[in-house]
Amino acid sequence: MFYAVFIISQAPPERHSDGSPTRLKEGEPMADNRPPEETQLIFQTSIGSQKPHTLRSGDSPCPFCDRSQLPAILKEDGDILLVPNKYPILKGSAPFVLIETSECDSELSQYDEDRLLRVFRMAFETWDEMSADPAYRSVLFLKNHGPLSGGSLRHPHMQLIGLPTVDYRRNIQHQDFTGPLIHSLPGAELNLSDHPRIGFAEFNVILKSPGGWKDMCRLIQTAVRYVLTYHHGGKVTSYNLFFYRLDAMTYCKVIPRFVTTPLYIGYSIPQVSDNLLAIVEDARKHYFAGSFTDRMDT
Repeated sequence: MFYAVFIISQAPPERHSDGSPTRLKEGEPMADNRPPEETQLIFQTSIGSQKPHTLRSGDSPCPFCDRSQLPAILKEDGDILLVPNKYPILKGSAPFVLIETSECDSELSQYDEDRLLRVFRMAFETWDEMSADPAYRSVLFLKNHGPLSGGSLRHPHMQLIGLPTVDYRRNIQHQDFTGPLIHSLPGAELNLSDHPRIGFAEFNVILKSPGGWKDMCRLIQTAVRYVLTYHHGGKVTSYNLFFYRLDAMTYCKVIPRFVTTPLYIGYSIPQVSDNLLAIVEDARKHYFAGSFTDRMDT
């Protein structure tokens, strides 16, 4: 099988003084002219091919269930562990795995509040420590769950990845986290993005103040519960959590995962659902009608 790329001859585009092509509107650069080492990550195929897969029945044994097979444990809080990633697939990166529980079939939406906060306390502390390290240009903090999330392991875990040359903050903006409000707590708020990064329904959790991290965790968990239980008729099996720090703000995106739209893959054009307010009202109905604390365990 092969793919053909057809190039249609046309007049050369007008250029800026630095040689970059112009947009239709004069003065706006069309391309990112940073060097590749600042915009790309190198995937090491030989390492990636060794990774175990446990998302499908009959796949590899879970590497997180046998504690004796783990690499050096860097942090420990009961069965919540921080370890180096045995498969550093991104060249030059410093990847770490936070194992959330010893229960392979558990999931973040099922945790009681004590475990929820202990998991995130270790995660946020590690993110802070890595972000302060001058060896990293930026630090990714994310979670994959389910067969469409891009992950390979079922066992609940999060990832923190130090990047020496790439700064993810160059690719995001505050507008990515605006949208109609679903619920607000003293320390954090939850909304539905009206400027999604990929498209359709993306839930944003915004930290209001550094002391509000517990409220942020509660809203993240509630958003995940909604996604897995009610969103899209209860058919969602996969999601991602992505964490960002931009200027003085801390954000989390809770993104239900489906097969990615070809319009985004081919053209980087996100699509916005025309029923955002209906989704907002549905989430409010299930989790925020009456006392929020009474609904934390539903």
